[in-house]
Amino acid sequence: MKALVRNPGETVLENYGLTFIDWNTGAPLTNPKWFGGAYTLVDNYVEVADGAIYDVATYPEPEEEVTVTEDTVIIDGKKYTKAELRALLGE
Repeated sequence: MKALVRNPGETVLENYGLTFIDWNTGAPLTNPKWFGGAYTLVDNYVEVADGAIYDVATYPEPEEEVTVTEDTVIIDGKKYTKAELRALLGE
């Protein structure tokens, strides 16, 4: 799902149905002169359990070691089931 993200709590999702937004470019919200500053268009929006927002195409590598067990994945000290991660990544 596409989203426009500016600051925490300032996210506009494509499924809101706002017809004035061009979801190919994010205009007009991506304009640097937009009131309060420009939004960033995210093509593959995912919000994970810790509240962080990522574009799946540029999902960052974890800073800490990732531990994989048979049924869970631990990233930065947080445990996720493989099904939870698949759902978050839209797989």
